[in-house]
Amino acid sequence: MHRRIVVVMSLLLLAAACGMLTGLLVAPVWAQGRGWTKVPAITVVAPENDPRLPATHQAIEFWNRTFAELGTPFRLGPVTQVTDTIPADYLQTLSAQVLSRAGFPDFSEQIQKLPGDLIVVLSEGDFISFCTRSRSGGKVLVGIKSHHMYPLTLPNVTPNLIAHELGHAIGLGHNSDATTLMCGRPAPCRPDAFQSYTKRFFPLTDQEKTLLGHMYPSDWSSR
Repeated sequence: MHRRIVVVMSLLLLAAACGMLTGLLVAPVWAQGRGWTKVPAITVVAPENDPRLPATHQAIEFWNRTFAELGTPFRLGPVTQVTDTIPADYLQTLSAQVLSRAGFPDFSEQIQKLPGDLIVVLSEGDFISFCTRSRSGGKVLVGIKSHHMYPLTLPNVTPNLIAHELGHAIGLGHNSDATTLMCGRPAPCRPDAFQSYTKRFFPLTDQEKTLLGHMYPSDWSSR
């Protein structure tokens, strides 16, 4: 165990050093080297026939295929859907907190009562989609803005945007390569870069695959 911690910390230092040279950002503080220690149950909060539901399942399947390719037993799931409505103004506040790096919030009682470990809210609100963890370190929340608003109106954007935010939920930060899934602030790339008339998921960088391999090694087991 001590050796694994040393290896992970060494990798994070290397990632930080690479970031100084290439613009790669390591994961948010709450996620650095702290992969899930159990299979996170996912709750999707959305209307019954929300058109983003297929994209959400595709994004989850993308990550589970990626984990299989990396040779780790870690997976996302199982998935439950609920039709609660999370107020858009609350999600806007959380989004602003994430962007301003104002720290981690205490989730509302409504969210705390939702089943699952990873909550994905498909909202009708207008905000910058985000991922954050509660201050207590329990649930992780992904908020996705309205599909009626740009850039989710563009082809191929929605599944990649959801996969991008799930990438944060499993421990990845942003990079500055606009050809990859996890490109984001402060780099100029934005979700509209995922636009494509061919359905596809953007790839991960080699550094991100290496980091995932250390967070979720081949002997990973739920604790």
